[in-house]
Amino acid sequence: MIYINLLIIILLIIFIHELGHYCSARLFKAQVTDFSIGFGKSIFNFVDKHKTNWKISIIPLGGYVKIKGLDTIFQKKDSKIDEAGTFQSLSLLKKIIILLAGSFFNILSVFLILFIFIFFVGSKIYTNEIGGIIKNSPAEDNDIRKGDLILSINNNDINNFKDIIKNIGNNDKIFLLIDRKNILIKKNIKLEYDEKLNRYILGITNSDNFKNYKFYFIDSLKNSFFSIVGFYFQLFNSLEQSFKNNNITNDLTGPIGIVKNADKFNLNNFSGILNMFIIFSLSISMLNLLPIPLLDGGHIVYFTIRSIFSNSLPEFITKIYLVVGFTIISFLFLIVTFNDIFYK
Repeated sequence: MIYINLLIIILLIIFIHELGHYCSARLFKAQVTDFSIGFGKSIFNFVDKHKTNWKISIIPLGGYVKIKGLDTIFQKKDSKIDEAGTFQSLSLLKKIIILLAGSFFNILSVFLILFIFIFFVGSKIYTNEIGGIIKNSPAEDNDIRKGDLILSINNNDINNFKDIIKNIGNNDKIFLLIDRKNILIKKNIKLEYDEKLNRYILGITNSDNFKNYKFYFIDSLKNSFFSIVGFYFQLFNSLEQSFKNNNITNDLTGPIGIVKNADKFNLNNFSGILNMFIIFSLSISMLNLLPIPLLDGGHIVYFTIRSIFSNSLPEFITKIYLVVGFTIISFLFLIVTFNDIFYK
């Protein structure tokens, strides 16, 4: 069941991404000829009233929306007049919107899910109780113990575990007020800088105790937005550390690695499925916007440069763009697959 849930998550994310391209293309009255989930031979398809061929293909490792004329967009134009309803007939701004729409829909889907849960169900926030002490950390060196309640940091009140992280911030020294079995304890602590996390740490973990906070409408919107911003901040921070440690190739994970580690993602329960959907959606949205040829971000750069030359770039530049894109993507796929098979 774990692997079925994983497949459903991947297909759903692909569908949402391609739906973004489809809806924006239809908005600008471009004719969409194909909407495919997966690649290769079609195992199911039907044609709607707009003459779009909707299909599910045998290899579920991606998908595509094919807009009329898109298959010839990289060829040199023979005519200055573009047929109505084709990708070529669209302005640069509309092309960029269509290319951005896939990632936007992925992010929007996560935002809506987070908002629904925060507003209607509430957000689980861990209390200010310390659940564990990391060995050889400032917390252990200063006799901070499991079960202690952190009441304030630098005279700022602490109400939950998020407040602890927030108030440590970029400080290398902090003043703690702790409640230990109704005894107040004051401590001045010099923190340790963690290269991997790129911040100062105390060396504590949260307990299993939490409170379920419900937020008003505006606060729910804000929390949903900042949860996404926080995810990307942590992701960029992790990538930065991987580059600094020359470990980026080992940290990358592809389809095989995901399948091999599927049992670690708690995909047999709803919360695990939801977390995986959120992580995958936000990661794929960012990946597609990287300025790598053949990805959405690369296409945006290409069409922007092409518009500067009145859509008549020299043919050899277009060929270089396509070859470089294919080479980069193939190289990354081989590296990630090798890493997944032998090291994950």
